[in-house]
Parts: sequence; C-alpha cells; structure tokens
Amino acid sequence: MGDVRSAHERLEAENAMNLSSELKGARAAYFDSLDTGEQVDEKKFTYAWTLIHQKSKDNIRAGIALLEELSDNKGVQRESLYYQATAQYRLEQYMDSRKSLQRLLTIDPSNRQALDMKALVEHVLSREGAIGLAVFSSAALAALAVGAAILKKDDFP
Repeated sequence: MGDVRSAHERLEAENAMNLSSELKGARAAYFDSLDTGEQVDEKKFTYAWTLIHQKSKDNIRAGIALLEELSDNKGVQRESLYYQATAQYRLEQYMDSRKSLQRLLTIDPSNRQALDMKALVEHVLSREGAIGLAVFSSAALAALAVGAAILKKDDFP
C-alpha cells in the first residue's frame, strides 16, 4: 500500500521547481537529436520531463504526449509512465493517472513512488466520489421534495 503523504510531498517539491530556463535548452537538444538521430529517446524524455514541470497546461499536455510516445520504450518506460501519471494528476485527469500507474505497477509491482502516487490518486478519487454522491443525493432529495409538494397541491382542489 502506498503513502499518500509521501506522494503529496514529492508533488509539492516538484511543483516548486522553476524549470522555465531549462525548457529552451531541452527543446533545442531534442530537436537537434531529431536531426542527428542520436540519443533521440533520452532527449525526448528530458524535454517531456521539463514540459510537465511547467505551469502552462498546454506545456504539460505536450509533455504527456511525448511521454506516451516513450511509454513502450523499455529504456525509459518506468520513468515515462510515472511522470505521465504525475502530469495527469496535475491536470486533474485522475482516471488517466490511475491507468498509467496501474500499467507501471504491472511492470514494477514494488515501485514505491508509483505505489505512493496511486494511493494519492485513489484518495482523491474516493473523496471526489463521496462529494459527487452527496451532491447527487441532495439534488435527488430536492427533486423529491418538489414532487411531493406538487402531488400534495394536486390532492387539494
């Protein structure tokens, strides 16, 4: 079982990083590697990692897309899936994050970071489920009360 607090602390530390200056260099290195054909996957991973640590949701999405491309590459598969899951979590794509983590844990069942992150995602999903149930229940009660009032009004001409 994972530790929600550890995952939350790890995410907070990563969110505090300012990598905007590194983004330009990582992007240039990635595109240079595409031209030369050398270390393409490593440069792609670095560029994706830098993108997902930006504030811009568009950058995060672009990083996720690159990580998805790398998720079948055995050399960076575990890291790609983990960072894909953390980026999806940051975008509140909790179900996608859970899927990425489940895929990673299929490959590496004892991965502590993935177990902790999965516990955090499950915690958020269960909390959201409880909130959704409460909202649905309140709406159902309100509809029931309105319906009862209409029926009671119709009973007395």
